[in-house]
Amino acid sequence: MEILILGGGLLICIIAVIISAVTSVVSAVAASEDEENF
Repeated sequence: MEILILGGGLLICIIAVIISAVTSVVSAVAASEDEENF
């Protein structure tokens, strides 16, 4: 069970990092698109 909990924590950390990276990329793309469209 300890390994499962440890793996779950690692998975959550990885997902959090991916979400933060995707969010920053999406915000940058949205900003550039806003500048081009408007």
